[in-house]
Amino acid sequence: MLAAFEQEAKQVNKPRLMITAAVAAGLSNIQAGYEIAELGKYLDYFHVMTYDFYSSGDGQTGENSPLYSGNNVYLSVDYAMNYWKSNGAPAEKLLVGFPTYGHSFNLQNPSNTAVGAPTSGPGPAGPYTKEAGLLAYYEICTFLDSGATQAWDAPQDVPYAYKSSEWVGYDNIKSFNIKVDWLKKNNYGGAMVWTLDMDDFTGTFCKQGKYPLITTLKNALGQQSSSE
Repeated sequence: MLAAFEQEAKQVNKPRLMITAAVAAGLSNIQAGYEIAELGKYLDYFHVMTYDFYSSGDGQTGENSPLYSGNNVYLSVDYAMNYWKSNGAPAEKLLVGFPTYGHSFNLQNPSNTAVGAPTSGPGPAGPYTKEAGLLAYYEICTFLDSGATQAWDAPQDVPYAYKSSEWVGYDNIKSFNIKVDWLKKNNYGGAMVWTLDMDDFTGTFCKQGKYPLITTLKNALGQQSSSE
């Protein structure tokens, strides 16, 4: 494919089409699915899906995209990206995944709201995304406005929130900025987002402007658009 793209670029006198791949962040999936060093020769970018580390099937609360490891050393953005890099993927080709959604849980005991607290299944579906156990960022803003308690998971550098038996682990502007600082220090190639339509694209839910998370990401990476 690379040779074909290079040939086409010469024929049409334009830059070569890029070859990228969205790749797993879970250790067992990485080990089972990829020849990392070999891929590094051909791919222009690895889009590492550094999210969905914890979800409602785990039986306990957990962060969707923790920067650093908590109870499980393998489940974090930092561990996954370091694994790809140390096993042959060039840092400048590695793009860190930033989620604009969170995973929600139903607490077994509403008085135990800690990270790692026992759960009895997914949290209720959001009014728009309509999927149990998942909330878009703009739905999380509505949850916060409804009187949910916000908390900061200091060891993992991401927030969570809870109200009665509902618990959600997610990312916000603060955690995005922390992750970008970490990304720059580790000289990774950049970032990718999943997904555009789960950010507050109208700017009406979170009162943080349109696309608050993605705008934060762009600004922190020095990618401000003059049209904004």
